[in-house]
Amino acid sequence: MPDPSAAPRHEALVEELRTVRERGLLRLRDVPLPALAAAATAAGLPVGDDMLPSSILRLIGDVVERLDGSLATATAYTLGVAPGTRDWTAHDRRRRAAQVYGVSVERFRKSHERMLLDNAAQEILAFCATETVEPRAAAPAGGTPAVFALPGRDRARRQGSLTLLCRPVETLRAIDVVVSSENVYLQMSKMYQSSLSGTLRNAAARRDEAGALTDDVLQRELQEWLDRRGRSGGAVAPGTVVPTGPGELASQGVRRIYHAAVAIPRPHSYGYVIEPGGVVRAVHQVFTLMRKEREQHEPPLRSVCLPLFGAGRGGLSVDTSWSYLWAALEGELSHRDVPDVYLVTHREEARRTVADALRGLGAVEQVDPASAGNGPAQ
Repeated sequence: MPDPSAAPRHEALVEELRTVRERGLLRLRDVPLPALAAAATAAGLPVGDDMLPSSILRLIGDVVERLDGSLATATAYTLGVAPGTRDWTAHDRRRRAAQVYGVSVERFRKSHERMLLDNAAQEILAFCATETVEPRAAAPAGGTPAVFALPGRDRARRQGSLTLLCRPVETLRAIDVVVSSENVYLQMSKMYQSSLSGTLRNAAARRDEAGALTDDVLQRELQEWLDRRGRSGGAVAPGTVVPTGPGELASQGVRRIYHAAVAIPRPHSYGYVIEPGGVVRAVHQVFTLMRKEREQHEPPLRSVCLPLFGAGRGGLSVDTSWSYLWAALEGELSHRDVPDVYLVTHREEARRTVADALRGLGAVEQVDPASAGNGPAQ
């Protein structure tokens, strides 16, 4: 395990990024990459138990997200984090990256590629330095959910209860509806990005036996929804919720993905504005839509998992995100037909913050045998 306090050297990162380029992301499991492992650890990503390859993918994806224009596109192709390129040969990725700059493959190899890898290493160091201010704790792979019964509710029927899950969202199982946070243009994050939207998009996508992308299920269905309403390219109102199928997440018992449009892009920047009214409307719409769709499924939909809206790229603190969410959730939990409600975060410090807030509301943590797994009892 690398020392989190020891920043990797720039030269070592460049050399290991060259290895990633040559071997591809699918062939890293048995390759020693101490500099990238140290960088992943510094960024709060897990590196043990065969998690290093996926953490390197997330790290590189986050770094590419900080770039823009041709530099971002060519870097994504070079390192294999562009959608559908993970299984491409090094030669094919180099050729496609060269096309981005309109140069020959040989010229790209001798000049542009070196520049890209050098810049990527520098961006990794900068990214890790930023992330160490508020590191992302690795979520426990199978931590027991914490069930909180709220005061004045019927605990026997679990009305008014909220279950906290601390785990990667792509590992959720047996939860009927998973809610994703989207921008108001309903353009999901890229698959290689570690955001909630990008992670769900990647997990739901269909691929062939070689791992090549064959159906970008969630974004395709969102685009179809926009096209049917003549809204392609335009923004929807903050708080709009659009349902799609689960794609490959169906194999984990997920039956619907609800896309909540709450993030408003800031002009001329990469940030977002998250308005409290948009979050409140989105939460109400999630429960309204679920009540509408409930009986259309067999068995009926009976569990929903919400995120902390805006606590990632939205720039909100966990406290602020929770206050926006609770403003709507409190009323929904009082309904007689409330489903089983889950809240997921991959960060342990976020889970603790929400747990403390619930205790401050008088909620009592319970041991719930039915929730000892990943989702509701079957």
